[in-house]
Amino acid sequence: MSDPTPVGAPAGTPLGEPAARTQALRPAPQRGSLRVADKVVEKVTRAAVLGVPGVAPVATTAGTVGRALGRSYPHVACSRSGDRARVRLEVALVWPSPAADVVRAVCAAVSDQLLTFAGVHVDEVRTTVARIVDPSDVETSGPTKEPRVR
Repeated sequence: MSDPTPVGAPAGTPLGEPAARTQALRPAPQRGSLRVADKVVEKVTRAAVLGVPGVAPVATTAGTVGRALGRSYPHVACSRSGDRARVRLEVALVWPSPAADVVRAVCAAVSDQLLTFAGVHVDEVRTTVARIVDPSDVETSGPTKEPRVR
């Protein structure tokens, strides 16, 4: 009598073989697929933008009410088709950061991180500098920020 083969396993695979090993023996298209949600693409994009030097942190781009209403920067909008994406961004920069250099770095970071972390190829990144932030607000922002007296 011959060895029984597990369901879905290649012919000749013994019954006691671990499932992970049997999955690895099959070609990639037969093992399944991965779908990355649009919300994940937007979060990876937002993290990439905020990691670029010269981009203002979220805490400095809107007050408490503005953040609660989603009016802080960066604004991210992605349109996708399969593993391709087009990204529209609105960012706030810290004065005196050179806008052209920061925008180039933002585009490169978004393209690189979406490909690395989500497997999404970026066809286009449109970036608008919507606001300039005072550097003194950035340096003292955070939970310990004291109100300034004028």
